[in-house]
Amino acid sequence: MRKVTITHLEWIRIPAGRARIGSTLAEIDRANEEWKSRLLEPRYVEVFRDWLLKEYPQHEVWLGSFEISDILVTNRMYREYSEATGNRLPESIWSPELAGMDDHPVWGVTFEEAKQYCVWLSEQLGYEVRLPSEAEWEYAARGGTDREYPWGSGFDPALCNTHEAGVGKTTSVRHYSEGRSLFGLYDMGGNVEEWVDDLYAPYRGGDLVVDDLVEALGMKYPVLKGGSFARGGDLARVARRHGGFPDPVFRFTGFRLVRDAQGEGN
Repeated sequence: MRKVTITHLEWIRIPAGRARIGSTLAEIDRANEEWKSRLLEPRYVEVFRDWLLKEYPQHEVWLGSFEISDILVTNRMYREYSEATGNRLPESIWSPELAGMDDHPVWGVTFEEAKQYCVWLSEQLGYEVRLPSEAEWEYAARGGTDREYPWGSGFDPALCNTHEAGVGKTTSVRHYSEGRSLFGLYDMGGNVEEWVDDLYAPYRGGDLVVDDLVEALGMKYPVLKGGSFARGGDLARVARRHGGFPDPVFRFTGFRLVRDAQGEGN
């Protein structure tokens, strides 16, 4: 079996429990008031609350225990995969301007490429590695709490790499130690957006939100979570549901890994 480089990530065990998914109407109204005047694209102010309604209604989902990587998949990890398989190198690796960023998250990866990476890595390791579901991702970000962001209730640009931080590029996957999630995961808000293994659909009791993502990608599209260095902090909200809009400013997409809980039952 070929040796692969995953020794520098840590598998964080997430205990079984009830995951708090989505937002209440009160939380949506509060987020709308906080962010509508700070959007990077002011033309979206009038429809912003409608977009947030993808998060409604808030509901609970029971999840068995699982393990999730504390960091995003890095350029170093993805380069190893590309060299072994001959698959496409994403921009974060091939761009000469981004040389020497092995410990930064890979980006420019499509949903399908992220899933292909997981299949390959599973073959190398001898056990299944996959993308987190949207519910697993939210639970890993805040557990059963009412945290709006992975680190707490209020937005703080010192705790994450979003547009407001002013960095303008990715940071090392362990740079924001004070911004870790409830269970100790890095970059669940900011740096690069993260693919989860779900297609957009309204939550039970909620309405289908037909927005620019639906118009560009169709009624069902892969969900992204967490926001990126190139976009505003509204996307760093745990409950926010986004997608891969076909525009260069939204190409900063990566992913993290999940495996079944090791050594004990779920």
